[in-house]
Amino acid sequence: MVPKSSREMGTQCQSSTTVISVTRSMFSWVLTSKRVPFLLTSDHQISGCQVSATTQAPRVPLRTPVLNFLSATWMAVVPTGEYYLDTLQFDTAEPVLSNFQFAQASTSSPGILGVADKNQEASQSTYNNLPWALQSAGITSKASYSLFLGPDGGSGSIIFGGIDTEKYTGTLAPYNIDSSANGLAVDIQTVNFGGKTISVNAAALLDSGTSLGLLTKELIQELDVLFSTTVVSQGSIQYRQTSCNQPTDQFLEFNFGSNTISLSYADAIVKQDDGTCLLGFGYDNNIVILGDVFLRKAYVYYDLTDQTISLAQASYSSNSNIISA
Repeated sequence: MVPKSSREMGTQCQSSTTVISVTRSMFSWVLTSKRVPFLLTSDHQISGCQVSATTQAPRVPLRTPVLNFLSATWMAVVPTGEYYLDTLQFDTAEPVLSNFQFAQASTSSPGILGVADKNQEASQSTYNNLPWALQSAGITSKASYSLFLGPDGGSGSIIFGGIDTEKYTGTLAPYNIDSSANGLAVDIQTVNFGGKTISVNAAALLDSGTSLGLLTKELIQELDVLFSTTVVSQGSIQYRQTSCNQPTDQFLEFNFGSNTISLSYADAIVKQDDGTCLLGFGYDNNIVILGDVFLRKAYVYYDLTDQTISLAQASYSSNSNIISA
């Protein structure tokens, strides 16, 4: 399950369900107080509007579209539509972003909160998506955000221009973004488990819009033995079925150089609606992606201005201490 949050858009607090995707750049509407990092949680509502995801708000005419955008394949659908310019207002009296650009897609797929870097646009011309627009308006000092998914699909937060120091343990270690992966990626050096160390040395996309992950051939073959998997192919992707009964005291340790992110064998399993379980990682031509299965155990700070991604082990503390980045 990809992380979702209820968002409101337009001059009448029109509601829209948004999917947080770090490797796409499309439309969204969010709220904040000016000149401080702002928090977007999965159950957030606008102060004074109280619009929920189930509210049927009237459609509000938008400004003239500025250009058509290219079709982009996502979640097995091909959305097409137009870009619009409109004001984006948070919980302040005045509009904060007077010409925020977003897309209105013609498909019924979920909305997408575009927080990728500007070089990942699907249009013929680039523009400031939300992180860059917030920096340009002086609301945040950097085009940056931290992502915390929480232990399940019903919780989590994204903080633009800030970090919650209570939501991770150890060091929040920065790594240079590896541009060779054409996205927000960092290099995995090794993965350790069961007394073995498997060399990876590959750039991994950190994508909250992806439920499972993809690993290199050598690594996934080792996990096939470890989890006694059965390969199930769907197109070019090879998924892995495995037992739902996995230990909580044995771990996969992803080593990025300065620190490691650990998840238990039990956390590496995804239960399906039919009661069967999949390994949270598959294989597709040596593409490496770390999706929600991994990201639920990581606290991630994306700094698009400085082109770094910082990682730490996630903490499910109920406390919060948000600081400006």
